[in-house]
Amino acid sequence: MRVVTLLLHDERFSGWSINEKLRRLHFSKQYLKFCKSFGWEPYLYCFHQSLREKHVYEADGLGVIKIFPVEFRFPPLLRFGNDHNPKALLRELTSDGPDLIHFHQYYMFSFPYIAEFVKKRLKCPLTAQLHGYHQRWIRRLFYMPSLLSLKMADRVFYSYEPENSVYRNFNLLDKAVLVPMPSIDPKIFKPGRKDDELNLLYVGRVPLSLSTYGDKSPVLLLHLLRRLLRYKDVKLTIVGDGAGLPYCKHLASKLEIEGNVDFKGYLPHSVLPEFYRNSMLTLVPMELDDIDGYFDGAIQESLACGTTVAAFKSSSRKPSEGSLGFLLPKNIKDAAAEVSKLLDEPEILDKMATKGSRFVHCHCTEEKLKQKLRFEWEGLMRR
Repeated sequence: MRVVTLLLHDERFSGWSINEKLRRLHFSKQYLKFCKSFGWEPYLYCFHQSLREKHVYEADGLGVIKIFPVEFRFPPLLRFGNDHNPKALLRELTSDGPDLIHFHQYYMFSFPYIAEFVKKRLKCPLTAQLHGYHQRWIRRLFYMPSLLSLKMADRVFYSYEPENSVYRNFNLLDKAVLVPMPSIDPKIFKPGRKDDELNLLYVGRVPLSLSTYGDKSPVLLLHLLRRLLRYKDVKLTIVGDGAGLPYCKHLASKLEIEGNVDFKGYLPHSVLPEFYRNSMLTLVPMELDDIDGYFDGAIQESLACGTTVAAFKSSSRKPSEGSLGFLLPKNIKDAAAEVSKLLDEPEILDKMATKGSRFVHCHCTEEKLKQKLRFEWEGLMRR
């Protein structure tokens, strides 16, 4: 069985080089590993902005990765998801002749014509997946062609519960499948002995973003830390890199908090549990409806290691306590006061972390995700 997976964005938003894209852990390569373990023949198509012609790589134990140049970008003035090279992609899909195609992140402007080509020309099963958050109504108007094209997909995988409203409105609930994204390896991410120091943690990309809607904003964590230091002598560790890292370092100096911030840069996945376990709270600077364990790698990893999580509220009407974590006010002053209060109540943090750890180890493991994908994909192939 030949499976082609599509991740059709370039790396402007992340700042990754081609070598970093190939070398670093990423959910798209995790899917290749799953397919390889089934005895299938997996491919990954993706873009990089530095290329002028297609590059093909044989990834050890994963399959074939094909990286294409970006021919044009539409709509303009976007940082993500508007990359296109339709002639090269459609020609390559025809040549490779896949038995099934999986499209990562259908909030991309290439999804409509790819879906049309797959179902009308290749006539093979098509699955699509959400790797993120649901969109507000004004953005859904912008992405309407992609949402309408979901009707051509045979399955829609998602991990963010509010997206259910989209599937209901488009009569797609019978195709929608909830999966834990990206999932954890329980042998690596597990609880352990914790330090008693007031350590806060951020793990993830460092984009140049001031907004917590649709992206993570470690920039705002620096402003939160500055306010929080009025209450407590606390340290923030930032693990990850990206286009916004130089600015964050500059801002920490400008805010005179550099002595309380430790920028670790990118670190291998295998060493992250140590940072989670040595922190009292992992901060996810993103607006969420809830923290339920199914969505976001840092949330799953932190909970798996026994450290609770705090994100930002998507609405002021949301309660401060989510299913498996806490939701902070959008106002930085109020958020800092809330974090200070949480740090004064370690027993509440421990209780939530224990609950979250049990849930993630039961429902959000790589094995659970792999079984779900295989069940759905093989079911489509038998039709």
